[in-house]
Amino acid sequence: MDERIDPVQIVARVGNFASRERAVEVWVHLASKAGWQVATISAVPEGPDGGDCGIVEVEGLRYRIRLAPRVRTDLADDQDGTLTWRPVLSHAAWAEPVLEPGNHIPHYGRT
Repeated sequence: MDERIDPVQIVARVGNFASRERAVEVWVHLASKAGWQVATISAVPEGPDGGDCGIVEVEGLRYRIRLAPRVRTDLADDQDGTLTWRPVLSHAAWAEPVLEPGNHIPHYGRT
């Protein structure tokens, strides 16, 4: 049984000012560190959906790397003159499986 964390469970906390290229780099680094062999297939050019970063291949399956507010963090807020902490979402990169033509994902079980 494979003891590595599944690629879809890898979340790269990249912060709110990271470029899409940096988001892919950090996600690929974390996936490689987890023991996966990863190859970047393509980068997504700037377009209307700023959340798409590119396509990677992880040992035979392709994943789309996404970037959006996804992880919880605390923000220091002192607008009233008193320091308080409030929860906010920060940007992170994660992987989603790429559907093959006909919306088929290779898997065990039902065909």
